[in-house]
Amino acid sequence: MKTRIKNLVAIALTFLVFSFTTSAQWDGDKVFKTVSDTKNYTTLELASMDKNLSTFVNLVRLSGLAPSMLLTDEHTLFIPTNDAFRDISIGRFSELTDPKNKSQLITFIQYHFMPNKHMQSAFKNSQVITSPSPDEISVSKDSYDNVFIGGAKIIRSNIEASNGVIHIVNDVIVPNRSIFFVD
Repeated sequence: MKTRIKNLVAIALTFLVFSFTTSAQWDGDKVFKTVSDTKNYTTLELASMDKNLSTFVNLVRLSGLAPSMLLTDEHTLFIPTNDAFRDISIGRFSELTDPKNKSQLITFIQYHFMPNKHMQSAFKNSQVITSPSPDEISVSKDSYDNVFIGGAKIIRSNIEASNGVIHIVNDVIVPNRSIFFVD
């Protein structure tokens, strides 16, 4: 009985966090405008400063990867906006945040993390990148040099932090999902 109550409370909290964090509208031109020098902060500290990136930050903390991410030098972090999580079903979001599925959440976070620093210009069309997860992530570029990582478009790029670089994306990254452009 106690386990069932804990599960119901966990699901209720998940719905509350999900609905709260996805309600904000994101304006990419204003991200980190109040920060005098982004290089004085880690990637996760910077992400925590923008309420419109809070869903991903909360997922990183739930996964238990936050301490190691803070200590990792020279990495790339692809952060979906809160709006990007609206396309995930509530069931999938609940599954990711269920403590019994922590390994799924860790893998999900790893799709958004690269162990080396990569500026947007380093990504090439039809490139395949490997992440700390066992899956491959596809890279596509369109004729306007927009970069898509695992189907998610980079909408704000090259935000340098003390321990790496942030690219903000408009969707969650999914392995083996790509967008192909014909030149």
